[in-house]
Parts: sequence; C-alpha cells; structure tokens
Amino acid sequence: MTQEDELLRKNKNGDGTCLDELVTIYYSDIFRYCLWHTSSRQAAEDATQETFLKIIRYFDTYIHHGKFKAYIYKVASNVCVDLWRKKEAEALPEDLLYIEAGFEQTEFDVDMIRLVQKLPKEQREIILLRFAQDLSIREIAEVENIPLRTAQSRLRAALKQIKKSINAGGKKRE
Repeated sequence: MTQEDELLRKNKNGDGTCLDELVTIYYSDIFRYCLWHTSSRQAAEDATQETFLKIIRYFDTYIHHGKFKAYIYKVASNVCVDLWRKKEAEALPEDLLYIEAGFEQTEFDVDMIRLVQKLPKEQREIILLRFAQDLSIREIAEVENIPLRTAQSRLRAALKQIKKSINAGGKKRE
C-alpha cells in the first residue's frame, strides 16, 4: 500500500490530519503545474490554493480507486482553465522568467519552454503533464479524459513537432 493509499484510508476512518499531509505531498508539484498555466507567480499561488480548497471541500464525495494524483491534477487543470476564462486568456510574455529552481537551470530550459508554448493546446498539456509533472501516460489520459491511445499519439506528435522545430532552428544558425 502506498503512502497516499494509507493516508486516504486513515482519512476515511476519521483521521482529519491526513488531508494536511496530502496537501504537503502534492503542493509543490501542483504549484509548478499552475505556473505553466498562469501569467504570474501570484496567479499560480492562487490557483494552487483554490485547487486544494476544492479538493478539501469535496473530499467527502471522492471515491478512491488508486488514482488520487490524477484527480488532483484534473482539479488543478479545471481551476487554471477557469482562471484563463476570467482573465480572458492573457498572453504569456516572451521573456517569462521562472523563480523555481527547476525552471532556471539552463538556457536550454528557456528555449524548451518556448517550443512547448508554441504547440497546440492539447499537445502542450500532454508535454507539461508528462515531463514537467512526471505523470504516466495512463494518468495523463485520466486527467485529460481521453483514451490512452489518444494520449500516446498526442505525446508522439508533440515530440515530433519539438524535434522538427529544434532541427529547423539548428539549420538556420549554420
């Protein structure tokens, strides 16, 4: 039984402190996910907090089938979509800087972020969930509410497009 399963079991048996532990486990991952989908650090913090508030508010209706991580990301995805609708889809600045240590490592990271941002929304989401959030293809399919094969084909298409852009960029520099 995983730590997550154990915490969910304890919570079902009336131990309310388990929700705090689940928030602690997933907070930084959900925050980084929200950073990708919002225009500022403050908006990402708000989206992260709203995500966990919704999870806590509706936790009694959650039925655990061993996929709590996918459930959290689905809630975060919906919260971010709602924020985009409210803000009328602000464009991300071209020179967006990330303060999180994982995003500021190299110039390659910045270039990769720009390449990912140029992908169609469906492909971009698959790339972010797979590589920035380290979700499995099965978890991604659940978050996106699509068949497993569709998630796989979108991932392949996105990677092919990124490779094509990298190769095109390299030829221009020569």
